[in-house]
Amino acid sequence: MKKFIRDDQNWFAKLCKMIILCIPMMYAGVTMDNDFWFVINHGRYILANGFANIEPFTVHEGLAFSFEKWLTCIVFYKVYDWFGAWGMYIFMLLLFGIVLALFYKACLIFSKHNENVSIILTAVIMSVFAWAYVRTRPQIFSYMFLLGELICLERYARTGKVKKLCPLPFLAFLYMQFHSTMLPIFFIMAMPYLFDYGWVDFLGITGGRYWKRPIYIVLVISAAVTLINPHGVRSFYYLISSLNDGGLLSTINEVKHSSFNDIKSYSGPVLVCQGLYILLRIFRRIKYKKKERFLLRYLFMLGGTFVMALYAVRNNAFFLLMGGPICAWELRHINLDFKFMPALKKLGAFVVIGCMIYNWSFSYDIMRSTYAWRVLDQFAEIHPDTDIRMYTDFNCGSYAEWKGFRCYADPRAEVFLKSVNGKEDILAEIWDSMHAKLNASELQEKYGFDYWLVQKDYWMDSHLKYDKDYELICEEDDYKVYKYLPNGK
Repeated sequence: MKKFIRDDQNWFAKLCKMIILCIPMMYAGVTMDNDFWFVINHGRYILANGFANIEPFTVHEGLAFSFEKWLTCIVFYKVYDWFGAWGMYIFMLLLFGIVLALFYKACLIFSKHNENVSIILTAVIMSVFAWAYVRTRPQIFSYMFLLGELICLERYARTGKVKKLCPLPFLAFLYMQFHSTMLPIFFIMAMPYLFDYGWVDFLGITGGRYWKRPIYIVLVISAAVTLINPHGVRSFYYLISSLNDGGLLSTINEVKHSSFNDIKSYSGPVLVCQGLYILLRIFRRIKYKKKERFLLRYLFMLGGTFVMALYAVRNNAFFLLMGGPICAWELRHINLDFKFMPALKKLGAFVVIGCMIYNWSFSYDIMRSTYAWRVLDQFAEIHPDTDIRMYTDFNCGSYAEWKGFRCYADPRAEVFLKSVNGKEDILAEIWDSMHAKLNASELQEKYGFDYWLVQKDYWMDSHLKYDKDYELICEEDDYKVYKYLPNGK
């Protein structure tokens, strides 16, 4: 029995390690959020009608449009269609499980197969990552492809075997289909390996001595294969056009520049990780002095992802994904293979199981991130005819469009920018309508809405409930739907 408990390689030990690696799943924020509904709405439309060049879901006419992330849209839609919301929940956890496995594999490679260090780092860092960045959005595929790319590049840098780079064009092709708007990140992440010059040797930093030309060749091939997509070159400048527009940067939290205020939200745990990493680097430098050479590509990777994180809050995810394996490299000499470690891991696995059962035993509201879904379900029952025009604010539109109604606004912010739609800057008008800078009569005259979905007790509701031209149709705790009746008819 003692041998069975202390054995770190039998089937039970391997199962316990896997359970510990699943700790971050407890923190994954998997709910049916607003972005999820427009993603699956796109998937449903593509399968029924094919690709469109004009935006088909809103009341706005003639907006230039393309189905970015089209394969994610189809996959998410079919999973939801076949298995429902809880099937989608399980599917997301399975996808996150692949991300965890790839992150753990990367940590093993960087740490020279220091298993215990890799397990601890995966459990800790990916718990932070799961809390902030695991959502029902296309990014989950991006995280997979970027970790796969990192593993391929690092293996090549260590072995010099060109075959290690062969998966990169395939990963780039998949990246384009699943999340094309973030494809530039795929090529940015290869930069540290391209500029890891072997002649660099100063201040304890040394470059890698491997042939760079194969990386250039593979990246050129990768760029070429990404042209195979439904929208061609348009997919490349779609992201650049939207991010260069000040309207998006000033309104959408996840693409805003990081600031001190973000410490309480997305950036907080990441900044803590950054601070700990800097302290670790200083400690290692003092302890090993010139014996411990820091690799130039790791410096570029950490510095580059840190700058990216300052540029946009959501880019903190890349610092965690790339910085974690480099942290494993720093800790590779730490020996945690003491006598009772296998027994501790087995005990830890049982603790994790208990925590998971406790965590998931409470009622889990999978719809908690969908705005106004209750009142929209009510409205759909009493008004099955979807041939209407509905005012919705930025947060509510995606679920209303999923129900089949043509809406004023939804969370696809870039669609409402003139730099993308080629017609009109509507995003600023949307924000004005939500913050008492436009009244209902102006919008009604311009768009001819049949119904208004408004947040209860906010300024628009306060205006409509005293206007004889609007009749309350249905309501729930937080939202109301009014019908427009000109002159009370």
